[in-house]
Amino acid sequence: MALLDNLSSRIAAILLGGLMVLLMLGAALLIWPSDSGGGVRFYQLPQPAEAVAMVEALDASPPSARPAVIRALGAGVIRAALDADFPPPLSRARPADARDPGYASYARALAGRDWRIEVRRGGRLRDGFMPGRAALRLSVRLQDGSVLTLRRRAPEAARRYLGRVILACAALLAVTLLMILVAVRQTTRPVESLARAVARFGDDLDAAPLPPGGPREIRELSDAFNTMRGRIRGLVDERTRMLAAIAHDLRTYLTRLTLRTEFIADPQQREKAAKDLAEMSQLLDDTLLFARQEAGRGHGARPVDARAELESLAALRAELGQILTVAPGPAVTVLVSPVALRRMLNNLVDNAFAYGGAVTLELEAAGGEARIAVLDRGPGLSDAILDRVTAPFARGEGSRNRRTGGAGLGLSIVQALAQAHGGRLILAHRDGGGLAATVVLPTVRTGPEAGGDAPS
Repeated sequence: MALLDNLSSRIAAILLGGLMVLLMLGAALLIWPSDSGGGVRFYQLPQPAEAVAMVEALDASPPSARPAVIRALGAGVIRAALDADFPPPLSRARPADARDPGYASYARALAGRDWRIEVRRGGRLRDGFMPGRAALRLSVRLQDGSVLTLRRRAPEAARRYLGRVILACAALLAVTLLMILVAVRQTTRPVESLARAVARFGDDLDAAPLPPGGPREIRELSDAFNTMRGRIRGLVDERTRMLAAIAHDLRTYLTRLTLRTEFIADPQQREKAAKDLAEMSQLLDDTLLFARQEAGRGHGARPVDARAELESLAALRAELGQILTVAPGPAVTVLVSPVALRRMLNNLVDNAFAYGGAVTLELEAAGGEARIAVLDRGPGLSDAILDRVTAPFARGEGSRNRRTGGAGLGLSIVQALAQAHGGRLILAHRDGGGLAATVVLPTVRTGPEAGGDAPS
């Protein structure tokens, strides 16, 4: 159930359920008769001896006194009525079975009289204490031919008592519910803060530590989370520094090797060596960029006209002889670093041209998000490869030959850049063949609902 989907509701429901069970048990112990005759006899017919006494009292009373006797009899746990004949049968009852153990008690007490007793459907008269517990109505013909009908009910005092008990229980439940909600809210609020802090830390390693608060166990959990956060942040920083140092040292050697390629006499070999060194340098740049983007959110985000960027990219690619089609549509402003947006688009377009031939760019906005789709009509990817192709150094083409693909960081960088700016990368098959690579980014709100200028 959605209502019990959070910790506060579950704790409150458990406490309230326990309180209601406790109140019901208390009420049952109060009104349920015991074997010794204790308790309040609610909703019972009189026992055989009591019924005989009532009948004899009416027989002995003159007709003028009988209304007063009937009122006196009806003031207790039964409702008494005097009719000319037996009343019609109750719809929810049946005549008592003479084989019931309690039937003999009534038969002996009312011997020689015309009488009948009705019991609940499925009920039976029990011998011993409370034989009339299952009975609903007892009718006995008096000496003058009239019929005394006795029906079970709670006495007026009991009804008033039960009404007050119900009102008191309702007030108690309302006050208890309020107290439970306040207490549970105070207990679960630190847990919710911890959950939000964990979610923020998953997106931004530079997020502020969680301030300690709440009960001792929650404070200890917060301290443990802050300690873990510091260690993870230190490990990521150390990894980034290590990669940066390696990249710096390797660039020194690459620069030397690039200079030495000028001394290669064979022009073809010199060109191949220079190309290999350029690819190695690009690989170092991609690796370092990927590591930095995984370490935290994007920096330098500001409002950017996404459609203008797409049209600018198409114009640049046209100068290189690549036909890049931009689907028509409205202008959309996204919140992203311009450099990061261009890097994401270039990586996706490079992949599309490498494997898919004709490439189309589509832009649409809905629900506070912009979707920039790079569409191709290439062979696409299998479902198994599609699930893991965004992992670092994973490629749709199985070999590690650089002539048939890059290092496997292009889509990983796009995904890291998108996530660093609060977005995501979606890869999906296209109807009719090909691949759709969609970058989802937050849009910039405009108008009064924005609540101010966009962050920069």
